[in-house]
Amino acid sequence: MTIRMRMILSHILVCVLPIIMTLFVLASSLAGLILYAKAGNHVMPESDYQFDTITRALSMDIFHTMRHGGDPQDFQWLVDIVDPVQTYVILTRDGEVIYGYGNEALRGDIIRMRLGIRDNIGIDKSNSIFSLTENGNYDYMERQLIRGHEYDLYVAARQPVGRNDNAIEKAFQEANKFVGICLVIFILGTSWFLSRFLIRRIVNPLKELKRGSEEIQEGNLDIHLHYDRFDEFTPVMVAFNLMSEKLKESLEEREKDEEKRKELIASISHDIRTPLTSIRAYVEGLLDNVADTPERRKKYLLVIQKKADVLERMIEQLMLLTKMDVGEKVLPQESINLSHLTKEIIDENKISWEKSGAEFETFLEDNVPIKGSHLLLERIMENLVTNSLKYKTEEKVKIFVTVRKEKGRAIFNLADDGPGVPEEALGRLLEAFYRTDKARSRTENGSGLGLAIVNRAASLMHGEIKVENRKPHGLSFTISYPLEGDHDKENTDR
Repeated sequence: MTIRMRMILSHILVCVLPIIMTLFVLASSLAGLILYAKAGNHVMPESDYQFDTITRALSMDIFHTMRHGGDPQDFQWLVDIVDPVQTYVILTRDGEVIYGYGNEALRGDIIRMRLGIRDNIGIDKSNSIFSLTENGNYDYMERQLIRGHEYDLYVAARQPVGRNDNAIEKAFQEANKFVGICLVIFILGTSWFLSRFLIRRIVNPLKELKRGSEEIQEGNLDIHLHYDRFDEFTPVMVAFNLMSEKLKESLEEREKDEEKRKELIASISHDIRTPLTSIRAYVEGLLDNVADTPERRKKYLLVIQKKADVLERMIEQLMLLTKMDVGEKVLPQESINLSHLTKEIIDENKISWEKSGAEFETFLEDNVPIKGSHLLLERIMENLVTNSLKYKTEEKVKIFVTVRKEKGRAIFNLADDGPGVPEEALGRLLEAFYRTDKARSRTENGSGLGLAIVNRAASLMHGEIKVENRKPHGLSFTISYPLEGDHDKENTDR
């Protein structure tokens, strides 16, 4: 049950409680009067006010019973409370007595009352009431027309001598104490019930949330709040658990990024220091006249130029990687036929690549439209081909390039028949400056950023890259791009 429903039920209960308490007081009073009468105690009028109160109660109950077709026995319980010695009650219908109670010695008083007021009360459809109080004698008469019959109620009473209502007053005092105690118990019980019914459903989840917050504050991100109810706190608990999981993932990712950053800085420092050391050594050789012939000086200068080219390529790659981190605002994307662009890139660089030992075998499906960047796609192609050439173990390396459509995606695959990499290295191959111990240990011709650029460029074009070893040997890169229509849909969904 939701907290909202519990609050609604609590408000309903609060509205109903006064009615229940009123009924309880009435029932308690009625029960007290009945027990008082059965114990042999009776009510007797000691004043005009008490007589008026007694007659009103008798009139209301008796005529109500008659209007609903009841029997005199139905109101007998109330009449029994009246003192039968000092009171006489008669009920007539059309002049005939149908009920009598009390001291018949007072019957003459009622006859005289009837004779005295006969001319004053006519038979009509309205109620007629006569009440007389004189010298300690009390007389009451009321007439009502009910379903065509004339009902007359007569009550005659005498003020008691030497008797009083101390007993009933004491009984009422005891009854009031009982009712008061019951009401206090009732209110306390209701408050306890409502607190358990409503407040506990709010306080306990708040305590659980507080406990979880304190655990997170102390660094325990494995905290998981268990909440088996379905109410307004359910989404809060789910959100809290999701938050703790995301915080843990974020912290772990931050630690990994920090570790990678340290590795990156160390790798950059190492890769920049290597060519700088060579440049410095050859410059010192020139300054010390170690290269004492024009041929040796030219050789030294060519080495310096080669090492400077390595530094320049590394800086360019770092700048491109930084530029790609800014995203699509710096590198806008457009409609591209992946097959045609791949063919253009191969044709433009085929002579230099073949001169370096590459042999190409291509399968390019005619029309494979994607949203992408010419610059990024050129860098992907260049870096992958350069990677295959750099780590070939034979004089020639065969490079297989495939572009096709598959299951609503554009598939670009570049594979070679080179040495491949150890299986344990596949997962980190796309990290900046990462190199394996064997097949990828030669770095004099590269910056160590090529495959990291490939990975980032593919991600910017919403591509997914997969690296696998080929059988019997070789390395395969597969990049899956959304087709142009699906690309727009992905951007809309994001």
